[in-house]
Amino acid sequence: MSNKNLNGTLPNASSKPVAWSSRIDVHHLGGDASAGQSQDGSDSARQGSSKIEKEIIWAVVVLYAGLIACFAGLHLFGLSLG
Repeated sequence: MSNKNLNGTLPNASSKPVAWSSRIDVHHLGGDASAGQSQDGSDSARQGSSKIEKEIIWAVVVLYAGLIACFAGLHLFGLSLG
């Protein structure tokens, strides 16, 4: 097995994704806007990741509140047993 194409040449970096998912862009992780990515594109990417971070934070808060509610319910159930 080799990395060569059918015509015997090596593929260039843009033809094959580096990450496990083609939706993940690992070529511009350094934040260098001159690497072919406009400033507006990086702002929208930041807004998208900010939205995901907020959703994760809310999910953790809801799960933590549910855990506390379960322990409170167990405590009240234990008190009712006497």
